Amino acid sequence: MKIVIFISLSIIIFSCDSRESNKNNRLMDKPQPVKHDTRKNEYDYKKLISSKTEYFDIKYFDEHKNSNESLIYTDKYGTDINIFGDVESGYVTNSTPSKSMFTIYKQYNYKGGIYKKWLNFRNDGGAVGIKYEFDETGKLISEIDTDLHFKITPQDVIKYCQENNIDLFSFYTDIDRFVDEKSKQGFYNINYRGKYGEKFGAKIIIQLDGTTGEIRKIVCINGRDSESVEILYDAKAENKKKEDEDNAYYKTYKGKDYTKKEWEAFEEEWYEDYKKNKNKGFWNDIFKRP
Repeated sequence: MKIVIFISLSIIIFSCDSRESNKNNRLMDKPQPVKHDTRKNEYDYKKLISSKTEYFDIKYFDEHKNSNESLIYTDKYGTDINIFGDVESGYVTNSTPSKSMFTIYKQYNYKGGIYKKWLNFRNDGGAVGIKYEFDETGKLISEIDTDLHFKITPQDVIKYCQENNIDLFSFYTDIDRFVDEKSKQGFYNINYRGKYGEKFGAKIIIQLDGTTGEIRKIVCINGRDSESVEILYDAKAENKKKEDEDNAYYKTYKGKDYTKKEWEAFEEEWYEDYKKNKNKGFWNDIFKRP
């Protein structure tokens, strides 16, 4: 009788250890979230732009523009500059400083006065920081904080890309971000050409939660016309699968059916009782003679 009881207890204890081990394995297989740097500092991208009133040099542009009404060049500091527009619709400048992950976007009215300006991730990525808007006299009339719905910062995402060997300066890499209008939840999309694990994609898209940093979805796209679309990971589907597993009958013990979640709770409760009582003659009570 003692042997039977001992084996039963050993199985339950081993089950607890195995359950913890399996849990750890699942966490290792799951894409790890983007970590937020909790240090409070002035992010570099915020120093690239201010609310200062500015004016566009129409004369210089007209003297140097090409036949397509645009001017593209790199200045002496290594900043890539792209200018286009005309006297009817106004003018736009995009300036990307050397080795910067951000492009300074400025829009001027037909007179050359600043109208709007903000920062984007390079390669036509999403907006970051403050969006400034001015009236015809150059007076600041509006400030919109595009960081409002994001706890995960652009620097957090950049660091994630660096740690995962994503070439941030490739022509095929851009980082977009958006806010769901209904939930007001912010998301990032990291788009690049390369590998995720052992899978190569002409385009890999990693979508992450802008608040928690959780990887929401990973998509691999290939083919000349992007006809091959493979979902490498989907958090929503994984959560649904786990929910179904938790609600399905998992074990029967002493005539009672347990779902996986109920069984784990039962194991946990039993194990806690065991730990609480093991130094109080627990084994002696179990194995004492009748």
